[in-house]
Amino acid sequence: IGYVSARPLVRHIRSTHEFDRLLKKHAEETGLPVIVDFYSDGCGPCRMMAPIFKKLASETGQDKAVFVKVDTNAMYQLSSRYGIRSLPTFVFFYNGQKVNEFSGAGEGQLRQFTSAVVDRAQRENVLLSKETLVSYYKEKDAS
Repeated sequence: IGYVSARPLVRHIRSTHEFDRLLKKHAEETGLPVIVDFYSDGCGPCRMMAPIFKKLASETGQDKAVFVKVDTNAMYQLSSRYGIRSLPTFVFFYNGQKVNEFSGAGEGQLRQFTSAVVDRAQRENVLLSKETLVSYYKEKDAS
């Protein structure tokens, strides 16, 4: 018996191409926000925030947001593109655009910004769905 495995709670980005594809996919197809942890293995505050980031991913749910990690040593091009100067830095994307960021080991800030971007996505996606349904029924009622 086969099964389909779910995507990991937190995805580790291995290339700029993978990152760009991921942002585009969620902007164009799912409408999910993408929350990125820019980190380094040698960074104490990064190691402290790692289990918190993973726990928040679990609490939030894969149907509400995508959580990814970017190792700044391996992915210096992405770090440079987004102006990452201190670690950890958390960047919040919605519709492919950066909408917020903060640096440091602040669990409260991480939860607050995550909640804000998830709430925004849910509000806007529900409105889009409602508009789609209204136009659908207008077409059906006209015929």
